[in-house]
Amino acid sequence: MGEECEWKLELKGSVKQIEELVGCPVCAFANNGFGDHLFLKKRPDGGGFEQDVYEFFHEGPEIERIAEGLETLLGLKERRPSADSYPAAVYETGELVQLGDKVKVKVWAEFWKGWQGGVVEYVPGISKKKPQHEYNGLKWVEIKFRNGQLGPLVDPKSGKLRKVRFVGRGRPNGK
Repeated sequence: MGEECEWKLELKGSVKQIEELVGCPVCAFANNGFGDHLFLKKRPDGGGFEQDVYEFFHEGPEIERIAEGLETLLGLKERRPSADSYPAAVYETGELVQLGDKVKVKVWAEFWKGWQGGVVEYVPGISKKKPQHEYNGLKWVEIKFRNGQLGPLVDPKSGKLRKVRFVGRGRPNGK
């Protein structure tokens, strides 16, 4: 699904172009402002709509089934941690990255401040999956520091985080 864009919930109902392409009635319930829609197909028996969510790409036009259910997309159900072959996040020292770890980070926008303290708040494969931290085949750790948040990339080959120093274990809630 187009994670780079935001979806606006808007019950549009029937969209003729999509219905012609799919071959059955649909209910479009979201759009991204660029002509793409999220929609549900009507059940063959006519009793409501199927549970599967589909994305209509206007450029093709093309239709793709979205792997996650409607409840997950609406935020009513949490995603499970990702379980794939992407390497586990580790510090340069080889120590595994854990939720609540106390770290030092280099923040490019505040380079003159040197290494700043932070706490790990999101770890791919451990935390509930968030699309903003795992998309297009890449994954990021989220670190909260005094003036904001930083998301260093987990190297897709080694799993190492760059410009992040491990200080010590903390609790997942950051204390």
